[in-house]
Amino acid sequence: MTTAHGHTRREPIAVTLLLAEPAAVVAGDAAESAAKLFKALSDPVRIRLVSLIRCSPGGEACFCDLAEDFAMPQPTLSHHLRVLVTAGILTRERRGTWSWYRLVPESLGELETLLRAGGPLADRPAPLTGADRDRDSRR
Repeated sequence: MTTAHGHTRREPIAVTLLLAEPAAVVAGDAAESAAKLFKALSDPVRIRLVSLIRCSPGGEACFCDLAEDFAMPQPTLSHHLRVLVTAGILTRERRGTWSWYRLVPESLGELETLLRAGGPLADRPAPLTGADRDRDSRR
């Protein structure tokens, strides 16, 4: 497009700046560990349990208190808590006849490392090389 003064007007071009180097690929052991945590958290009841325990006074909750928030049989709730304990997301401590649950911060920290901006699962894709662009343009 030409302006009234005879100059060629150029359209703006969007530019994306990559502020961080692409993160490393997740190693096999770290992928296995993360998959175990993601699998344990893949149920809405378990997400809610983790949230309730995190927000409980002192960062711990008794089974009896948790049971009040769920309309489900005791064995079903126990199963969900056992999955979270087995995955290493919660710890369980017996006090008399009741079980008390506490969050293991390192487990969620491991997931946070993978999911935070610049992490291996949340980073932008690596820039295309010339060969990649040629291959993609032929598709």
